[in-house]
Amino acid sequence: MYRIPRLLPSLFIVLILTISISGCHKNDGQVLFKMEYDQLMNVPGGLNTVETYSFLIQNIPTNFNQLLSTFNVSAAAIMNIRPGSIRLNDDFNQFDFIKVEKISLLASKPNFINEVEIGYLEPVPLVSANSLQLFPTLVDGSDIFTGEKFNLKLKIKLRNFNPANTNLRLRVAMNAVNK
Repeated sequence: MYRIPRLLPSLFIVLILTISISGCHKNDGQVLFKMEYDQLMNVPGGLNTVETYSFLIQNIPTNFNQLLSTFNVSAAAIMNIRPGSIRLNDDFNQFDFIKVEKISLLASKPNFINEVEIGYLEPVPLVSANSLQLFPTLVDGSDIFTGEKFNLKLKIKLRNFNPANTNLRLRVAMNAVNK
């Protein structure tokens, strides 16, 4: 009777795992260009810790067609438009982000259709300075950012009372990724 060597089944398993792992790779595509937006917003004083406050920035030009021509890219070459970096800054040191419990940024078409979350931070660290980096989501915002204009909604839940007005700068970068 013929006996299979003990090492052969182990080699077979290693070979199968190697082939299956090498075949599983995610093709994220290449970033063709970044769509960057810089917006100022005012957070009024007197906000409490009970409610979640929404701050709207409406009718922001996407500049999509100008970016296509600047980078010599066809709209058909874009697979999706994903959130990149999202940063909220207090340029004048008026606001301490330790007061914020959670924060979320949503984007939508001008008529508020297809609202999607593009960034969030929950809970906000207790050692925040005058800048917050939000985590980008994995959403595809192509239907929003290929139009003429879009809206942003910043939702803030406070953990401490906000006594004074604050001016914040919101910087958003969206990545146009190829197929």
